[in-house]
Amino acid sequence: MFSKIAINNVKRSFKDYFIYFITLTFAVCIFYSFNSIEAQNSMLEMGKSTTEFMSTLNTLIAGASVFVAFILGGLIAYANNFLIKKRKRELGIYMTLGMSKGKISRILIIETILIGLISLIIGIVLGIIVSQGLSILTAKLLAVSINQYKFIISVSAVIKSALYFGIIFILVMILNQRTISKYKLIDMLNASKRNEKIKLNNPLLSIVVFFLSIAMLVGAYILILKVGLETESILFLVSIMMGIIGTLLFFFSLSNFFINIVQKNRKVYFKNLNIFVLRQVNNKINTNFLSMTVICLMIFLTITLLFTMFSFKGSYDKMIKGNTSFDGTIQLFINQEDQKVKDIKEYMDIMDFKYNDYEKQMFFNEYKLNITINDLLSEYLTKQEKKDFAENYIDGPVSTIKVSEYNSILELKGQSPITLSEEEVLVVSNYEQMNNALSIFMENEDTINIDNKIFTIKNEVPIKENIVTTGSYLNFFYLVVPDQFSGELSLYSTGFNIMFEENDPKQSEETFSNFLNEISENVEYSSIEVIGNTIELVHLRVYGSTTMIVFLGVYLGIVFLVSSAAVLALQQLSDISDSLDRYKSLKKIGVTNKLINKAILQQNLIYFMIPLSLAIIDSIVGMIVINKIFSAYNSSLIGSSSLMISLALAIIYGGYFYATYVSSKNIVRNSN
Repeated sequence: MFSKIAINNVKRSFKDYFIYFITLTFAVCIFYSFNSIEAQNSMLEMGKSTTEFMSTLNTLIAGASVFVAFILGGLIAYANNFLIKKRKRELGIYMTLGMSKGKISRILIIETILIGLISLIIGIVLGIIVSQGLSILTAKLLAVSINQYKFIISVSAVIKSALYFGIIFILVMILNQRTISKYKLIDMLNASKRNEKIKLNNPLLSIVVFFLSIAMLVGAYILILKVGLETESILFLVSIMMGIIGTLLFFFSLSNFFINIVQKNRKVYFKNLNIFVLRQVNNKINTNFLSMTVICLMIFLTITLLFTMFSFKGSYDKMIKGNTSFDGTIQLFINQEDQKVKDIKEYMDIMDFKYNDYEKQMFFNEYKLNITINDLLSEYLTKQEKKDFAENYIDGPVSTIKVSEYNSILELKGQSPITLSEEEVLVVSNYEQMNNALSIFMENEDTINIDNKIFTIKNEVPIKENIVTTGSYLNFFYLVVPDQFSGELSLYSTGFNIMFEENDPKQSEETFSNFLNEISENVEYSSIEVIGNTIELVHLRVYGSTTMIVFLGVYLGIVFLVSSAAVLALQQLSDISDSLDRYKSLKKIGVTNKLINKAILQQNLIYFMIPLSLAIIDSIVGMIVINKIFSAYNSSLIGSSSLMISLALAIIYGGYFYATYVSSKNIVRNSN
């Protein structure tokens, strides 16, 4: 009998449960998708290093999933509590018919199991579909290929999802029982007649608090713009605290302040159902100011996280360009006069490196000239750019390589050699990615003075391909000089480039990576600075961190956004249900359905837009601060992914708004 009542209740209340059900399903889908990454690895063409990185990423996602489970658990408990409150009158009727609280709890348990099972099954099915696309995203982020497509179902992710959500649903059942045991029959029957208590009803006080909140928010914006992301500064902490307290006071006073302002404009206040809408919104925002504050901050974090992480990746994509021309590189740096070994070839012989005939290699020397990059570009650098150069240690002596060795590098890449006369130099640099100084320099200067000798710059635009494969120094600036260069040359490093060439480059890559590990573990020559890289290691060093940030950002961002939108939706639906008598009164006095629907739309729109609007303002300030870091690398937070992020946010948040509006209309219409 209880099962039959529970099933009928779920069927009858499906429209009320719709937002709750969609949220649960979406949560399970996201949870499964991110926890199935490990299973997707089998599709990717990965070397040993990438495989180890993916293992680390899986561990990180597993750790983040515990945090996500707490958020989703809180959301589900919050949503369930709203639904129970909404059904107080219905539960009270059960009690008047002689049903005990234990039997009512049993019905609620069956309902929770039914909804939980349905959402879990549908969520996992959707997650399986979504996770197929996640492999493509992973491959793109790590710059690896997909071996062959396989339709994969992660059993471990299914078990994990069932376990985590199973625990959440059991906790919800316990909470339901506890809630029911506290309710009294008279409270249940009169639940719909109770109004929410307004926490701030004094007009003068609301105006004072509102302006105080605006002052605190503006103060927080000014401080953070001044301090930036200097987390060690006390002003940074002060600005964060001011922002949080300002937001709290803003929602505490907003509705009362706003309604007082509108009341002064009687044409607006008494137009259509404005007075009704404002009273409805005032009640809700004022009593839920704490949750509105949390929602606003979560939306702010979501927007800032998503824009920052994709821009972070885009910036690195730009910087790595031209830095992976060779399958592998090793450089030995000359740091000491009495250094034991100063030649990379000698060092590799000592380390017993095995040269394979099917691989192509070349050796080269890198020198430092008696001029600095600052000497060359200072006329075209702004004060801030000079500061950035100094802070990033990229304003030192100019590196150079002789043309014969540069031609060997070109030959290794399969490119044609170049010729230089004794009075010519060639500029090889990607400094254009940081600022415009190099471009202006190349446009305005035809010659360079080195050691009191004038050299003509042969190229009109710089060559943007590095002479090594590196993930450490992504900004490079070289002058290629003639072999007969007569100026002062100081040997800076000796290097070795390799192309694996053969039909099993993965094996060559692994062998070379193992050799690099032997170098790093060598104790006898540990005083000698030797740095080696392969393309895979560079991709991991550069893309690995961005991949982790992107995955965590998307994972947490979606959970934050869905949680925020779901809470707003549930609060609105609860408010509409509690106000049914008011809507009935409107109909009785002759208000048309069109005007009532318009009032519902306005009410929902105001409720959804207020936290979103403040979060957008917060995000704009936050992004201006973060953008200062990106601008040092001639990048911006606003990139090609901005439209995609904005669209995704609009679809999720707008989807919840629209679903809430439609559900609200249905609740009012079906109340007749």
